[in-house]
Amino acid sequence: MTKKYNYTDIVLPLCGILLVAINLRPVITAVGPIMPRLGSDLTLNASQLGLLGALPIAMFAIVSAGSQAIIARFGVERTTAGALALLTLGTLWRSWPGASANLWAGTALIGATIAVGNVAVPVIVKKVFPHAMALVTSIYVAVLGIFAGLAAAVAVPLADSSSWSWRLSLGVWAVLTLVGAFYWAVHAARAHQEQQSRSRHRGTRTINIWRNLAAWQIATYMGVQSSVFYVSLTWLPSVEQGLGVSPVAAGWHMFLLQIAGVVGNLAAPVLMRIGRDQQFAAVLPGLLFVVALAGIYFHPAWLVFWDAVLGLGTGTAFVVSLSLIAMRAGDVSTASRLSSMAQAIGYGITALNLYVAGLVEGLNPLAPLAVLSLAGVCVLVMGLFAGRQQRL
Repeated sequence: MTKKYNYTDIVLPLCGILLVAINLRPVITAVGPIMPRLGSDLTLNASQLGLLGALPIAMFAIVSAGSQAIIARFGVERTTAGALALLTLGTLWRSWPGASANLWAGTALIGATIAVGNVAVPVIVKKVFPHAMALVTSIYVAVLGIFAGLAAAVAVPLADSSSWSWRLSLGVWAVLTLVGAFYWAVHAARAHQEQQSRSRHRGTRTINIWRNLAAWQIATYMGVQSSVFYVSLTWLPSVEQGLGVSPVAAGWHMFLLQIAGVVGNLAAPVLMRIGRDQQFAAVLPGLLFVVALAGIYFHPAWLVFWDAVLGLGTGTAFVVSLSLIAMRAGDVSTASRLSSMAQAIGYGITALNLYVAGLVEGLNPLAPLAVLSLAGVCVLVMGLFAGRQQRL
């Protein structure tokens, strides 16, 4: 018999996915535009700022590896509710006045909780929308990008509006994370009862994800494409300020990058239908990255245009990455393990690139462009492999 879907089957999970999207990036993207101010206030050098920018992504890598076990133990809905609740705590902790340890501890907790959310979303999409994975993923990433860009755009104005400066700019996002935590706590109660009932009648496939070549290709692609995104958000504002752009304008340029990313998000499902597999959609962002970064370096007068091209690439690549996780997995259990593995490896690569970008920025303000360019070339190459039609 064909399953009949009702309001609670479709609308509530979609609303929940979008609430997760709203909350998983503003607490990170708000940092880049105020990085110089934060560093000056806390007397942090370039290396320390690079470490601060890399810390959440390093936590992505560390915690993602164990997120599948948490989801298996508590269910994806309760796990998401708990992650958002702890994200609220981490957001407030990071901005709390007092010892500088608050900044580092709060940032670590933020990275850990977002890691769990990152892993959970492809699982929810696979579970609730198995026949519309690319479309739902594109909507999720589009909303994620809009709020990520908004946070970058308003970071400096919010910091200027209060004596709390950067603390208010970073801490204000706890309001939205609390709303998301409340929603998922309510939704999880009903979902947990249904999950216990279904689990009594369902077997589990076991595939060693860590020994699967296709899984490693997806993980590497996830890592190099997310490197472009996070290094851009963290260091491109500083690069642009080094090119003579004002801090406020650099923040709005990151908003433009995110809005262009939304266009890439929504275009990705269409691009993924070109050809017999997803190679075209996976390779195209790498080409956009290389062109945009070359343009920023050789013709900065067109900076706004190059930021838009870069955003198109990041938006497309992220949807492709998450969609490949859901599409290549044969069932929800495999999707959970593949999501955990791909994001652990992927964000480990990203954290390394973020730290390297911080180190080289101390030598030359434009040096992060070299890190970005290398990552862009890797996206182009790895897209050829990860985009091939394969099944786990």
